[in-house]
Amino acid sequence: MKHLIPLLLLAACSSTPEKKSGPAPDSTPTPSFQKEKPLRSSDVADFYAGATSVMTPALQDETLDRYSAKDLEGVKTAGDPLLEISVRCSRGEFAEAFKVASSAYHRYQKVPAYWNQVANCHLNSGSSRKALLFYNKALEMSSNYVPALNNIGVMYSRQGQDQKALVAFERANREAKFAKTPRYNLARLYLTYGLADAALPLFQGLLSQSPTDIDLLTAVATTYFIQADYPRALESYRAIPRASWTRAEVGLNLALTLQKLGDKIEAQKVFDKIADPKTANLQRYYATVRSKLGGAP
Repeated sequence: MKHLIPLLLLAACSSTPEKKSGPAPDSTPTPSFQKEKPLRSSDVADFYAGATSVMTPALQDETLDRYSAKDLEGVKTAGDPLLEISVRCSRGEFAEAFKVASSAYHRYQKVPAYWNQVANCHLNSGSSRKALLFYNKALEMSSNYVPALNNIGVMYSRQGQDQKALVAFERANREAKFAKTPRYNLARLYLTYGLADAALPLFQGLLSQSPTDIDLLTAVATTYFIQADYPRALESYRAIPRASWTRAEVGLNLALTLQKLGDKIEAQKVFDKIADPKTANLQRYYATVRSKLGGAP
């Protein structure tokens, strides 16, 4: 059985030196009179600041994909085209994002973070082929550019090519051991296949830096659940605010944990308050848990 850890598009770590430029990110012509001097990679901050993700703060400086719509309202993009590209893509405003990317091409063409953001937009808009093209463009700028390596892993994982995803995540983690995003994705992939012993220290290390992060608390609890360490699983679940127990990815394994510990009444109470699952996988798992708790199949 695959257990339930959310798969997120996670990006952005430290930028690294560049090599050469390439084609503009879309078909929008760039004015020939554009004479701005191209920036160097080191001129661009490759992290997010100025806003906070309330429920999932652990990776908030490395990705906007853990930000809610409300969180995104607090992100100020003025004067930062890379941030504007990311925010617009996170909102699904792809056409506007690509216009910003085209207008920023001359200044940012040598910055791997620029190509990474363009690739992210293509991936989120449904074009994996174009995404890979631009992730590779970022890697031309810097062969060990961690965000592109990580996001290639995300792309492969979305396509169900988990072996390729594993190679990409492991390489990203080797290149930047202090980057949180590759560790999270690597641990998440380990846990998907029941490799709890490999996932746990990675999740615990991240949780020690952000002890209130709900996704990480859920991940650690799920890991203990897979290891059949139900008391520790319950301890982690109880560190999550009760309002979040209604989320299927939290409440389902919490209900099973309570059942395993002999508290069938509380397990049923938790299950009964779970909101309708949004994805097909969660819906199937919801039906499985209901059956395990003694409900109708």
